[in-house]
Amino acid sequence: MAVTRRPWAGLGAVVAFAAAVTAACTSDTPRSGDALPAAEFLFAAGDSTYWVRSSGEGMRVRSAPILLTQVDGRLFEVFLADDGAEYPDASFATARLWSRALQSKDSTLLFADSTVMRELTAWRKANPAEAEIDPNDEEAPDDPRTVVHDEIEIIDVHGPYLTFEHLLNADIDGGPPHQHRGRRYVVDVRSGHLATLADLLGAEEATKVMAQAHASLTQLTDSIRQASTSGDDRASAAVGTLDSFVFDSTSFGLTDLSRDPAIAFMVPGHSADGEALALYLPPIGVKAPAWWGAVRGTLPEWSTDSSRVRWERAAYDVVATPSADGDALALVLRARGLTTSRAEWPVATVVAPAYQLIALEEPPLDSASRAALARAFDVSTALDGLVQRAARRLPGVPLFTARTLLRRASYTPRP
Repeated sequence: MAVTRRPWAGLGAVVAFAAAVTAACTSDTPRSGDALPAAEFLFAAGDSTYWVRSSGEGMRVRSAPILLTQVDGRLFEVFLADDGAEYPDASFATARLWSRALQSKDSTLLFADSTVMRELTAWRKANPAEAEIDPNDEEAPDDPRTVVHDEIEIIDVHGPYLTFEHLLNADIDGGPPHQHRGRRYVVDVRSGHLATLADLLGAEEATKVMAQAHASLTQLTDSIRQASTSGDDRASAAVGTLDSFVFDSTSFGLTDLSRDPAIAFMVPGHSADGEALALYLPPIGVKAPAWWGAVRGTLPEWSTDSSRVRWERAAYDVVATPSADGDALALVLRARGLTTSRAEWPVATVVAPAYQLIALEEPPLDSASRAALARAFDVSTALDGLVQRAARRLPGVPLFTARTLLRRASYTPRP
């Protein structure tokens, strides 16, 4: 059994899309009228982060399956570590969530559930003669009688706060009752503290949000019950599970609506056979706390017709235009306040959606910070199996996904 560090596999789910990174690198000396604006930033989109550096000498673009966030001028990396074991008739797999300040050698454990490793220890004691399967030499069984898996799905990150879901699936042959459950959390990447609504918003705003969430859940369940009496087959199938959904004020995530903060609750429930279900309530806009000011500028600003998204900086803009199918974004750099014969320079074509842009030129990175960032990119790309400079490959698909552990039961009644 070996612990495996897994680089970021995307916010939410792995995107099954291979995008060619078109870097605007050149060995020619730019004409004075075409000088690139000085810029340096990290751009998170799809399942990768792009490190872009631009100057009068040209542009460099590098990508890696890495998740970074900035807090008080410090960059933090977020990553997952996998552990577990496979046997001919039993499968155990767990994930732990970690963060690390780039200039630190120490990592901080953000979240871990002990269920999988505890059940693995108990199973080994009960089955001492069973030999572990080497995944490099043998295929895991298709339908083991004992399965204890958990999965951590990263949803989003906003400055110091990371939103994720933890999903557990435990079916133990001859053991305790099945466990199938899921919850949403917000954790501080600096400390591993699981944040409450009051931590994020203050007590008064937290109380208002919980009242709105209760009302939203009541409205949603009433709509489903009403639709079931009108012959809606989907509502009829869902109505029998509604009493299992119990509002949990701690099962929520942080999101954004037009660059303003919002809270999105996940309400856990279960089916008649114990399968985990979830209702996802619509995001609730909240009053921006003081710490949100540093986050707002990193978030995308969409045009009113959704034809482009941009980030404004003092000396340049970064603009992304979606492809016709919405799966990709064409990223360009635009100078501001300069007279130039060119309006923009292509940066890359990346996987959608766009998440955040972290500007690095104000204040500029010092040599130690730049070296730490380069090392983080090196490690992440090496773990992903291929160092990526001007191209990227499809990342590996996890052994199990959120969809196999938690059936999403969001429901929108027909108009």
